Amino acid sequence: MTPFLPTFSTNMSGFLKGNSCATALIKLTDDWRMDLDQKKEVGVVAIDLSKAFDCICHNLLLAKLKAYGLQEPALQLIRSYLQNHKQRVKCNDMCSSWLHLRCGVPQGSLLSPLLFNIFINDMNETVTSSSLRLYADDTPQYTSDISPVILNQYSLKQDIEKLSNWFDRNFLHCNGDKTQAMILGKSNYNYDLEYGGTLNDVKEHLKILGVILDNKLSSKEHTNEMLKKVCAKIVALRRLKHIVPANTLLVLYRSFVLPHFEYCNSLFIELLIRIET
Repeated sequence: MTPFLPTFSTNMSGFLKGNSCATALIKLTDDWRMDLDQKKEVGVVAIDLSKAFDCICHNLLLAKLKAYGLQEPALQLIRSYLQNHKQRVKCNDMCSSWLHLRCGVPQGSLLSPLLFNIFINDMNETVTSSSLRLYADDTPQYTSDISPVILNQYSLKQDIEKLSNWFDRNFLHCNGDKTQAMILGKSNYNYDLEYGGTLNDVKEHLKILGVILDNKLSSKEHTNEMLKKVCAKIVALRRLKHIVPANTLLVLYRSFVLPHFEYCNSLFIELLIRIET
């Protein structure tokens, strides 16, 4: 029996072996750097999906699994995994009534991230000019062109509309108010990008996958934000040094301070090397 092995797009980074936030960001910045070296302007739209895991349509997911070649016995097993779930809310001693979950994949299991990747895999076939970097519910869309007019009016706008239609057809909800854009390049062209009827706020920096990058591919803004958080936590630890054992303080430091320095450090090393060269 042939195993079920869906072929994921090369633009997929989330929940796949050998991929991480760092590798996704390195791929993004490498692509942007190459376009800038060719004197092109780069348009980036950071699309924010609202409750993506909770909006997966069961019937549509099963149809996609069937299209990828999953046989009926396996489909029945996945159907039983997805359907007939209930939930309620408890506050103190009060409970709401039970409600059936009509969509979404159970979070916290090993299978759900795979199902989510399968569900969004065909998103890559929607756009024509842009590239995507899919990592869970984070979807940066980017493209480039020598002409700012073509980049704004055609490349970005057309693919933004195509992505918006894909989200509607697949019952995913994009938060237009939180979707932001950034332009890398030297022209002063006034970009006007809309998503879902909401005018995108063109920023000088964007937060993508937990890292703040600006339109000069500098990590200065990210470093400043990281230092603010680290300093606040170190101040809190210093207040505890007389009442908490040293070994406990070390554990707290490794848990709450050190991760800020270690997160995606390979990306920042590469950025520094590029600046120096």
